[in-house]
This record gives sequence, C-alpha cells and structure tokens, in this order.
Amino acid sequence: MAERAGDGVWTIQGETVTLPVEITSARLTSAVFTTPVASARAVLGGRPLRPFSLFGRAIGVLMCVHYDEWALKSYDEVGVGLLVRGPSGPPGLHFVDLPVTGAFTREAGQDFWALPKWLMDADLRFSPMETDVVVHDRSDEVMRASFRHGRFRLPFALRSALPAWSYLEHGAQAGVLLRGEVPMRLSGVRLGRGAFRVRLGDHPMAERMKALGMGARPLLTVHADRLHGPLAEFRPFHSAPAASRR
Repeated sequence: MAERAGDGVWTIQGETVTLPVEITSARLTSAVFTTPVASARAVLGGRPLRPFSLFGRAIGVLMCVHYDEWALKSYDEVGVGLLVRGPSGPPGLHFVDLPVTGAFTREAGQDFWALPKWLMDADLRFSPMETDVVVHDRSDEVMRASFRHGRFRLPFALRSALPAWSYLEHGAQAGVLLRGEVPMRLSGVRLGRGAFRVRLGDHPMAERMKALGMGARPLLTVHADRLHGPLAEFRPFHSAPAASRR
C-alpha cells in the first residue's frame, strides 16, 4: 500500500510521487450511454452517491486510454463510469471499474485517488478511424468492443476539468468520499455516433456495463489523438454544517 509522506506527497514501491502529476501524452476513445436511473442506482450500491439524471435517464461513460510514459509509467486503461451527484456540488464522473495493465498505476490509483483499479490483460488498438479493445481478467474474457470514430473533427482543442467523485472500501483512503477533477485537455478530437460493437462476458464488470446500457449503441462517441494535463489530489469531502448553509 502507498503511504502519504506529506500534503500531496506519496511513497509507493520505493518511489516518491508528488501531486499534481502531469499526463504528458495519452490517446483516448470514449462512448456515452444512457440507462434507467434504477439500474444506475443498483450499480452504485451502498456508495454515498446517487445517479445524475437527464430527461429521466442516467448517463454512463465507457472509455479506453493508452498512456505514454509519465509519473505512473506507461499502460492501458479501460474505465466504466457514471455521472453522479454527491451530497452537494455539481455532478461529477464516478468510476465503478477502472482496470489497468500496470501494477504501479493500480496501487497509485487505489491509494492516491480511491479509484477502483485492478489488473487486467488487454489488447487495445487505435487506428485512424477505429478503436478496438479486448479485456481479460486472467483467463476470463470480460469484454471486447470496437468503436468507430465520429466523422466530425473539431478544428480546435478542448480544455476543461471534469468534476469527479471517488469512493473505495479498501486502500489508503478506505471509506472516505473524495472529490476532485479530471483534466480534459484534448486535441485531434472526433465526435459523432459511430458504429459500436460489443460482446460482454460473464464477469462482474460486464454485468455493470450491461446495467449501464453499454450493450447497446452509444449516444455519442469521442476520440482524441492526445489527452494531457495535470492530475491533482482528490480531497476528502466534508459537508458544511447546517447553520452555514442557511
């Protein structure tokens, strides 16, 4: 387990990491899905969060990322996320699964940010117009999917910070609700509703994907040739006393 050495400073596997850390270069493909709010609520289980809904539907996000070498090494990542509301503040992204191909980033993700990272075997391939991914948990095939990139290419880069909520029952910050931001500095962006093919296996992650509507065609696909930006600490959320909210 990683250990906190100071404010924003952690020791992990014999190394010291100081937050924020800069994502120097990554490639991203993601898809947005909708699902009944009750299904999303069941996926959250006992977490102190609730689904964010739009027109009566909850919103899920499936993403595939390859990270070039940075503070957490080089690795592939597949995220299953849900837009949620916390006790207060704006909606944010919450990951229910975040398998990765590297042990260093798995430990860092669980302990620094309370993210549900676990070790997978993956085959993640990006081509100019398509992204293909296969995820295995040891000998079990979890999922395989193919995303066709959208036809509309943005002529400019996107810069924003997406609010995020995280919560784990294990790790260095077990049982603590954290709030932070995910950097979204994207260039070479393609948007659309491209073709999507998916096959889900018999695995808990696949069951959560089904519940979040990820067995059907997505509402939107997003591909970025480059993702970069600083990833800072997520801070424990402490609700304000009732008197201060009056």
